[in-house]
Amino acid sequence: MQQKSTASLFSAWPRVQALWNFVRPQRVHLAALVVGGLGVMGFAPFGYAPVMLLSLTVLFAFWWRAPNPVSSAKLGLWYGLGFFGVGASWLFSSIYFYAEVLLPLALLLTLAWVLYLTLFIVAASWVAGHLKRTPALTLLGIFPALWVLFELFRGWLFGGFPFLLSGVSHLHTWLDGYAPVLGVWGLSWALALTAGALLLLWQTRAWLLGSVLVVSVWLGGLGLQQVQWVTPNGKPVDIALLQGNIPQEQKWQADMFGPTMERYIQMTRLNLDAEVIVWPETAIPAYYDVVEKGALKTFIADAQLLQKDILVGVIAGGPRSENYYNALINLKDPQQRYYKHHLVPFSEYFPFDGAFRFLSSVFSIPYATFSAGSPEQPPMTLGGRQVGLSICFEMAFGEELARQLPQAEYLITVSNDAWFAHTLEPAQQVQDVQMRALELGREIARATNTGYTLVAGVDGQIKAQIPVYQQGVLRTQVQPYQGLTPYAQWRQLPILLALLLSLGLALLLARRHDARSDASHVA
Repeated sequence: MQQKSTASLFSAWPRVQALWNFVRPQRVHLAALVVGGLGVMGFAPFGYAPVMLLSLTVLFAFWWRAPNPVSSAKLGLWYGLGFFGVGASWLFSSIYFYAEVLLPLALLLTLAWVLYLTLFIVAASWVAGHLKRTPALTLLGIFPALWVLFELFRGWLFGGFPFLLSGVSHLHTWLDGYAPVLGVWGLSWALALTAGALLLLWQTRAWLLGSVLVVSVWLGGLGLQQVQWVTPNGKPVDIALLQGNIPQEQKWQADMFGPTMERYIQMTRLNLDAEVIVWPETAIPAYYDVVEKGALKTFIADAQLLQKDILVGVIAGGPRSENYYNALINLKDPQQRYYKHHLVPFSEYFPFDGAFRFLSSVFSIPYATFSAGSPEQPPMTLGGRQVGLSICFEMAFGEELARQLPQAEYLITVSNDAWFAHTLEPAQQVQDVQMRALELGREIARATNTGYTLVAGVDGQIKAQIPVYQQGVLRTQVQPYQGLTPYAQWRQLPILLALLLSLGLALLLARRHDARSDASHVA
């Protein structure tokens, strides 16, 4: 038996050695790590958009110079570790400081998370290594299309993790004119085309082709910015967005329930002249079925007596319910409810439920799952207007929010960013809100526990905001709109067709070029 175990160990050793040889970095891989990490500077809260363009250009240069697909994939691995290791390691904050997972396991889970996101860049790099042909076709057709296609794939697999999409970095540049037409993916493609064209200029000195493409892409975005896709519809709505600033480590403590409710009720009473009042995600840290009969019974009765639209974040269901939901409920009419549909994978639900229940019991990891609401929930009537709703993570999915249009005249989203307080995540999520407002042609009011509480206009700019990590109320107006942007109408279909057409045409032309080259050699 011992001899078999020893033989198995020795037979596995070449595989381990091969894996180590693949992972082991050299200078060029450390350079890729740094370039990937620097790319995050293009996103909020930093906002240095040209850095992301430079980072992507250098990645394409790595792809172009890699001698084979494996070398290209290895460069993609180290680039991705830098990019997501800097830009998405905020997950550690939630699982270590607030979920109280042991430090070694928290580090391991964060590394697994970063590696998972990195695998999409690794796959894109490997495919790029296989498909690259002539400089023009590769840098203008193949590389840009692959980059965006794998971003789309990352935004879909296992429910999707569309964090740090490259196009978001170029919000508030001329390229954001593509957002109402092709969504954030259009910005990513325009950015990737620019990166490919710049590299083409550097590699081949094809000044005319590269310059014309860069100018055309950027002027095209500028021209689209001048188009008014939607129009205001009626008077603005007076809205109060509450920010309770309850620390995450205190939020679910039993002795904090009373003070938390007193804080939100007091802020609500001071703003009862607003048409709509919004509490953040799970601002009520309890089951609605319990509080409506107990602690908040009088307050709910007052809201119904005053016929005041007070939208609160709460857990719908009760301790004995089979299903419970991350919900928004209108206290004026508790039958008006929105149940979060797009749950966070491996957090609010688990794709492999049985396995995670076992791991939870072994490693003492907190484990619970929400039920998903219907994907086709209609807008809610608030302040006499039709309002589209979403909760936290759902703001990352413009194509899903578009389901509530054109009926929804503006959008409300709530979140609890206290899970990621003082990390890069809250600022990154604000950029998602701004991008969705631009894509969908609807103003978005966002109420959060600790910030950022704000209103984003249809131009993607922040219209109003209150300081983060402070208790406060954002009292402002939201303008309803009517009409549809092309993206809200067609969603991802146009960009997907454009990318596949671009990639297919580039490969077809490359094949013809190869055929002519082979024929000339034979002759």
